[in-house]
Amino acid sequence: MIAGTATGTATVPGQRLTPPPPEVRGRTRIAGRVVAKIACLAAEEVPEVLRVRPTGTSRSPGAEVRGEQAMVHLDVNVAYPSPLRAVGARLRQHVIARVAAQTGLNVTRLDVTITDFGGDLP
Repeated sequence: MIAGTATGTATVPGQRLTPPPPEVRGRTRIAGRVVAKIACLAAEEVPEVLRVRPTGTSRSPGAEVRGEQAMVHLDVNVAYPSPLRAVGARLRQHVIARVAAQTGLNVTRLDVTITDFGGDLP
């Protein structure tokens, strides 16, 4: 028997028929370090890229997120011999697309610094 009822049954409040609109349900915030991690993993998918590190300050290590926009900063090692401009262009295009697809954020700035040029192509 359930406490507070004489018959052993309980009354359940009515279910909401329609969920509330998204703007009143809450917000999802994506931290800069998460955006930086996604950007690094995306950069490593470019075949000529050997190593990637996020760069930035202790407050924003590798990426800053403001509203729906992200600014990303990466240090990249590229294999020799690779056409640097072409690799840089592909890397930028790929990272921007992957960050947008996985986070919904618009990458408004992507700084790529090629810090080393050596090693063999994978």
